[in-house]
Amino acid sequence: MLDKFVLNLLNIESPTFHEDTIQRYVKDVIQAHCPGVKLFESKGSLIACDHPFKENKPHVALVGHTDVVPAFFKAYQEGDQLHGAGASDMKAAVGVFLYLFTQHPEIRENVNLSFISYVREEGTAIHDNGLYSLIESFPDYFKSIDTAIVGEPTNNTIQVGCVGSIHCIVKIKGQSAHSARPWDGDNALYKALPFIKYIENLKKEKHTLFGVDFYDVISITESKSEEGRTSVPGEWTCNINYRFAPTKTLEEAEDYLYSMLKKAGLEDSQFSISDAVYAGDVVETKVMKDLVEKLGAPIEAKQAWTDVAQLSKLGVSAFNYGPGLTAQAHKPNEYINVSDIHAYTQKLLTTLQGDNTDG
Repeated sequence: MLDKFVLNLLNIESPTFHEDTIQRYVKDVIQAHCPGVKLFESKGSLIACDHPFKENKPHVALVGHTDVVPAFFKAYQEGDQLHGAGASDMKAAVGVFLYLFTQHPEIRENVNLSFISYVREEGTAIHDNGLYSLIESFPDYFKSIDTAIVGEPTNNTIQVGCVGSIHCIVKIKGQSAHSARPWDGDNALYKALPFIKYIENLKKEKHTLFGVDFYDVISITESKSEEGRTSVPGEWTCNINYRFAPTKTLEEAEDYLYSMLKKAGLEDSQFSISDAVYAGDVVETKVMKDLVEKLGAPIEAKQAWTDVAQLSKLGVSAFNYGPGLTAQAHKPNEYINVSDIHAYTQKLLTTLQGDNTDG
């Protein structure tokens, strides 16, 4: 039955901004199996929980997004590998969450269990993010969460926190000219080479927090010269992406990036921030520590941005834990190991059932 939950999700097309069908499916499954459950909905995303909450029981939220990056293809299995768009990032985790929430009511007797299924996570600005919409619509609900498990791909490890991310547009101008007479112009790409080399030579910077290592890194991720096959380019543009540990606030990270670009020889007029999100801190609670201990998985830093950042900013304890393979995220022929899904499900089931069931 578990495999069917994952397979059904994989066979529903759900690129970002087109998640209506898959969210309707999730809602239908919840209502069919848990008719008394309360649903909170906002802009295509939903929260399912027993409400009002039981007193003296911890509130644990299972959190996952339903949009995917790869182009849709019908799911298929080869040996242990289950292929499907978003298999690792992160439909397998969402399928497990839906399965646990609807097929194991004993968990909801042991803890106040919520399931958050949200949209528009991949590549969107923070104000378009579905979890952001839910937080704005139901702030009191989020304040009640003791710990949230975000099902991002982590290779079945526990990954705490997350790095922040800043995107910055850099423009270096020259003067275009005919390529037969380049001396009549000033090749912007050639002018950019010292800057490119400077960024290439920057070293990653390690920050150890909560016993795990985060890394600050600055990379050129996009590059474009002024078009014209028979012209030397008059402008070169790139995107700089700065990933930073939770040791810095967003404002501090922006100031640091500005200083680095100045050291690289740029003037203020040559760069501007286009998008930025804060890092995710580690908010420790007794419930979180107990869950982490019972899960018994290796603990690492999340060297990427996830919605743990949004939750930690609210003071909500959260960590990344999913069966997906980080190396498979966003791959055209993305897959997940079925054995990893089963191991993950059993770990969560045993942990969340607690002492109130026979296990």
